[in-house]
Order: sequence, then structure tokens, then C-alpha cells
Amino acid sequence: MLHIVFVMRRNLVLFLVLSSPLIFAQDTPFRSIHVEESEYYRDHRVEACSIQPKRVSNTASGCTLKKIVFGYHTYWTGNAYLNYQWNLLSDLCYFSYEVDPATGMPVTIHEWLTDPAVDSAQANGVRTHLCATLFSGHGTFFSNPVSKQNLIDSLISLVQLRNGDGINLDFEAVPAAYGEEMVDFTIDLAQQYHSLNPDGIVSMALPSVDWSGIFNIDLLKEHIGIFFIMGYDYYWNGSAQAGPVAPLYSMTGIFNYNLSRTISYYLFEGVPLEKLILGMPYYGRQWPTESGSSPSNTTGNGTAYRYRTIKNSSGTNYTPENRQWEQHSFSTYYAFQENSNWYQCFLCETADLEYRYNIVNQRELGGIGMWALGYDDGYTELWQLIADHFTDCAILPCTDTIYDSGGPYWNYYNHEDYSVTLHSCDNTQIAISFKSFSLESGFDSLWVYDGADTNAQKIGAFSGNDLPSSIITTGSDLTLLFRSDAGQTMPGWMAVYESGYVFIEDEPSPSNASMVFPNPAQSRITISFPADVFSELSTSGGRFCLDIYTVNGQKMEEIQIPGGTRYQEIDVTGFHEGIYLLVLHGESGIVKREKFVIAR
Repeated sequence: MLHIVFVMRRNLVLFLVLSSPLIFAQDTPFRSIHVEESEYYRDHRVEACSIQPKRVSNTASGCTLKKIVFGYHTYWTGNAYLNYQWNLLSDLCYFSYEVDPATGMPVTIHEWLTDPAVDSAQANGVRTHLCATLFSGHGTFFSNPVSKQNLIDSLISLVQLRNGDGINLDFEAVPAAYGEEMVDFTIDLAQQYHSLNPDGIVSMALPSVDWSGIFNIDLLKEHIGIFFIMGYDYYWNGSAQAGPVAPLYSMTGIFNYNLSRTISYYLFEGVPLEKLILGMPYYGRQWPTESGSSPSNTTGNGTAYRYRTIKNSSGTNYTPENRQWEQHSFSTYYAFQENSNWYQCFLCETADLEYRYNIVNQRELGGIGMWALGYDDGYTELWQLIADHFTDCAILPCTDTIYDSGGPYWNYYNHEDYSVTLHSCDNTQIAISFKSFSLESGFDSLWVYDGADTNAQKIGAFSGNDLPSSIITTGSDLTLLFRSDAGQTMPGWMAVYESGYVFIEDEPSPSNASMVFPNPAQSRITISFPADVFSELSTSGGRFCLDIYTVNGQKMEEIQIPGGTRYQEIDVTGFHEGIYLLVLHGESGIVKREKFVIAR
């Protein structure tokens, strides 16, 4: 059984200057960053700040989004919206309508009806949503039909008044006893809203871990347009151990929860790919710790800092010398000392987010989101990452290493059923080579398809511990489908793929006989021309040509072969290890092609 220890501190008096870090006292059980900040700014009566943002130039202004980018705009963000890059944002969600559980009416809607950020979003073609928050009093609310209908009526009216596009529900810490009521209410809200506005969007904020198991996706998915996964708070301010806010894989085997597992969980539960939005943190967390190495136990409560706050302070503790890489979770952290005391600050920087955004693309999720817009104000690199991954200006990687859901250090998980699709960076063929492979034999399997989805030609199906042979696609896409049962899990698989492989449109000869020996090779290869190929070449006018290409399309050899030749020896000592393509062609075109591997 997993035991989570919460470190608590009482009687801690804190104050906030609007441009300072986000600081919160911890005297209650776990609260998400949404709850922490909402309660803090409510208690301190903070409304929109009038401080002007640091003006920056737009990034990739000519690029068009191809996925959803859903950002929460908090009422306390103020004029930071002046730096929002609207062409890289599809949805702005205003935070928030605070629900009175006794009546369903708002405690406050803050500035929903007047905030100029909403006007700017709409003027730039960005969809706008009103977020309703309910963080306590769930029993009072769900047991009162009048309160529930009041909330539905009020939300629909406010969205219509603002010419908005949708309603977002952020109901957190709902007890399991009220899970069914919450699902029923959500469906009722969606049906009433859609009866008035069929194009309206109802979205939900879902926790990174559904501890109570209350989200009945099978019922909700027909009514919800966007499932926003809060892909953060895995480690929070009261954590007993300092760790990544949004780990791609687990940092330790003790707390085995991470983004990769979260994605697999919600997909297995039935969230449609196009509706799953992975929310990312535009903030970091810092703890006093026992040491500078990770993992380390905390010696006190943590502090939440905005991305911009850390970057603005980069000349102090957040220096390149203090930057560390937590290899298990693929996470950046800063470790430093003040007055002989150690601190660790975990922050998703560009390198971290790039790994996570690649997963979003490879698993073909609906898009990404952030908590919260403006927390990076004055810096453009996070906008640039969006342009580089989710627009028509996207830069596809030509080579990368991919893993199962456990990453390079941990086992994959039970009940997984997902696909990974790889696209060539330049519309050429893809070569993939497995470096490790270990699945529960006969129960957990990996299928490989020669195309952009599982409807393409199946290349192979693999289970057990035998390393699959290297694979080369016939086109520019490759899909892997992984499934695991509820039994034993294993270390899984790691593979390296490379695009840029020479793409040959001509049809090869039907001959299946191998030409290359030995394969894999070390220093020399011998080409043996099969009888049918030899016959065709012998009658094609004499000379023919033998070309060897790397997976990046670089021609390594071009050998003229006289007619009548049956064998050809080639020295490959100067070739690097890897996959190569041999192409044999005459005057009439390509008659055979074959891959071979050099391994030393």
C-alpha cells in the first residue's frame, strides 16, 4: 500500500507582493495549485494587477495551430495578456466563477464580464470559456437540486452575455461518495447548454491521478468536448520529498506516478485522443532539502514560483552551474545552498517540455494547455516551443529514442492500450532499431505497422524477450501499438528511429532472396545477385549500378557492376555502425533493394 506523508507547518504568516513569487502556508492536506492560488488571492483580496508587462515581440506570427492549446487565464494575472501570442492559443479559460455550494450562485465571477483579456481573445479568434470552481462543500451542493440548477442557469447566462464559447468545470477533491452525483450534474449541464448552443464546449479539469476513481469517462465522453488533464502537482508544497512538478517518468520506484502513466490511464478509461489535453505547469516548486542531490527529503514546506520569477532571478541561485538533470523523470532542477542550507527547485524548462510535447504528438493527443497564461510573461521560449511542435511550422525530429510508458528505468504498466505514431521529418522512409526488449511473453505485446495508423500493413508482432530485427518502412510513417494485461509487468522496450532514409518510389523485383552476406556485417559484405535478378540484369543492356545509402539519405557508395557479374565484395570498414540501404538498379529502373546492418 502506498503511504503519502504530508509535511505540515502551522502559524506561518506570509504576505505577497504582486510581482513576487507565489507563496502559500501549508496547514491542510493536499491542494492543487489551482486551489492554493485561488484561496490565496481570495484571502488577500487581490484582483487584477495594473502593472504593465514586459513587452516582447511575437514568436512565429505566421504559424497556424494544428492542435488545441488551452490556457487558464487567472483574474490576478492582470495585463500580462498583452503579451499572449494569440495565433499560438486556441482557447482561453477565464478563472473563475467561484461557486457558493449552498446556492449554486457565484461567490464572485471576478471580472469575467469586463476583463479585456477576454475581448482580446475573441478579437483574435481565440475561443473563450468561463471556469466554475468548487473546491469544498460538495455534499451541500450535490444534495440540493435547486443549487445545481442555479449553477447551470447562471453559467449559461454568463457565457451568453459574454459571447463565450464554453464552460469549464474545475471541481476538485470531490469525495467518492459524490462521484455519481458529480457525473450526473456534468451531463445535465452539458445537455442543457447544448440544447441552447449546439456548438458550445463543456470541458473538465481532471487530476493527474484520479485517487477516488469518480470520473466515469464512458458516460462523460459523449458530452465533454475537452478533458484538461492537470499534468502537475505530482510533487506539491507539502511533499516529504522534493521532486518534479510534472515528471514524464517516475523519479523513484516508491512514488510511481507520472505523466506517461497518467496519459495511459485516461486513454484506457476511454478519453478520446482528440479530446485529451495535457496541461503543463508554467511554474516551479522549491523546497528546503537535506542535500543537493536528488531524490532528497524535504526539511520544510515548499514554495511555488512562476516561470518568469525564476528566469528573472537567473543571476542568483538559478544559474547553469546549479542546474541539474534528474534522469529518471526527465526533469530539470536547481540545487543550491543559502546559509549552509540546501534547496532544490524543480522547473519545466524548454528541454523538459520538448520531451513531453513529443509524447503528445507521438500519441496523437488533442493538444496541450498551461497553468497559467502569463506566468512566463516577458519570455518567449515557451511560445516558440508551441510553434515548433503544434503548428504548420512544426519541426519534426529526424531521429529520437522512444520508450514504453515506464521510460528507460522502470517497468511499463498494467491495462495499457495505446499507439505511438512516428512521422518522417522530410517525407522519407523511417528506420527503427530496438536496443532492448522485454515483455511478459504471450500476454503483453507490441505491434508495428507500416503507416500512420493501425489500419496500415502490419510489419510484425512481438512479445517475450527476443530483440526484434531492425525495421524500415516503405513510406514516411510508422505506428507502434502496445497492449498489456492486468498481470506481470516487465522492463519494456527502447528503440531508436531515424528518418531521412532514402525514399524510393519504384517497385522492386518480387525476388525475396537475400543479396547481402553477412548481415549484420563488420568489415566486409558480399553481394550475391539472385538468379532472377542476374537474369534480368544480364538482358538489360550490360552494366548496372549498386548504390548504398545511410538512413539519412547520404550516398556512401556508387559501384558500376559489369553485366554477367554474380558476386561483388565491398569493404565497409569506413562505415559507422547502423542501418544501411542497398539499391540495385539498371537502365529500366530499380530491380531490388535490401537493408543491412553494420554492428561491431
